[in-house]
Amino acid sequence: MQKILVRAPSELAHKLTETLRHRYDVRTEIQEDDSKAICEIEARITRNWITICRFAPDENLKDILTMFKVNLEIKSRR
Repeated sequence: MQKILVRAPSELAHKLTETLRHRYDVRTEIQEDDSKAICEIEARITRNWITICRFAPDENLKDILTMFKVNLEIKSRR
């Protein structure tokens, strides 16, 4: 199972973890609930942690998941 790390405010991190935990080994780092904070998802690809996507905490969950899946596919081909 591929390892991913979610850095986001607690509510968003929980939603992402619940959605992604069936396909990935998910770890979370909770950030402060700051509207200016940049959230990100990283994946472990060939022994390195690579940033897959960055997003605002108020962005739509469906858009975040789409961006994550597309970027993960692109970056894991390298």
